[in-house]
Amino acid sequence: MPQASRILLFFSLILLAYPADCLNTTAGGSNETQILIDGEGYVLANGEQHAFYQGYSIVVKGVSAKGESAWIELLQNGTSVSYGIFEAKGCLVYPEDDTIFNMTIDHIYVGSQKDLVFFYVYQCRDPYLPEPASSLDITPAPNAPGSNATTPQDAPDPDQSPGCSTWMVAGAVLLYVTSRRSARQQQ
Repeated sequence: MPQASRILLFFSLILLAYPADCLNTTAGGSNETQILIDGEGYVLANGEQHAFYQGYSIVVKGVSAKGESAWIELLQNGTSVSYGIFEAKGCLVYPEDDTIFNMTIDHIYVGSQKDLVFFYVYQCRDPYLPEPASSLDITPAPNAPGSNATTPQDAPDPDQSPGCSTWMVAGAVLLYVTSRRSARQQQ
């Protein structure tokens, strides 16, 4: 078997044997950082609240009349830990020195029925809090008149693409098939 085919086969076998999981990866060393949410998209209307891992949640407190900015609050177990008025492309980062939670506003929509805030979240495991729960639910903001706990129909689907393991297996199979074809051609 030619050298290039052996290398491709070797990497194919490694990729097949290596268990990859995008949402629960760790970075080496003794200070491991577990990524809980890696850039998933969400949408919330005024007064709605979305729960994340380890008791964190985002509340949309209000949207400006022209949709230029939104008042966002980050809670941890019901206690406000960060808040601000953010424009599109603005970021709420908590804490600033060792980021556990990062929310980036994609865009703000002002509608006749609802005002919507579209955003992406990156969340790492907070080592000072208990292990993350396995499920998350959207809950209404406390004392929000007329708030409803459902996700708007145009919310991005966080499960719209296969995970890293699927892509790695597909890549490994492709490498294996390529190496087999290359080996046959050289015979």
